Amino acid sequence: MTEGRPDRPQPIALNRYDLAGQLARLRSEASLRDHGRDSLTLVRDPGFTLLLVALQAGSGLPDHTAPGPISVLVLDGRVAFTSQGERLELAPHELVTLPARIPHEVMALEDSAILITIAVPVTHTNPIGLEGEHQVDTQQPSK
Repeated sequence: MTEGRPDRPQPIALNRYDLAGQLARLRSEASLRDHGRDSLTLVRDPGFTLLLVALQAGSGLPDHTAPGPISVLVLDGRVAFTSQGERLELAPHELVTLPARIPHEVMALEDSAILITIAVPVTHTNPIGLEGEHQVDTQQPSK
């Protein structure tokens, strides 16, 4: 991936991301100073989204749901992840996962960075990548 903030999210492909560089860029933008958070969508594909989020201490993502299963990886700082009455304090390199459509919130306990993955099942009659596949009959013909 080229340096700088991409004009739009990339599709799933062999992409390389400089997360430290992108995070430094997010932390220098006015949105983080003005709103306590800023984010960059790195990948947006029909079934997969990858977000880099910078949070100032005391800010976060209020109670919400996601359309598919999620993971939240803490890159630096500390965050509180709360869902269904359970609060988990997460430190760098800790990861939490959650099924689709479960309410949750993320609050920064100190200046933090998180990487969020959202997986949404792609549903249509001819799934991508399977057009050329053929089902193999494993049963032997009877004699």
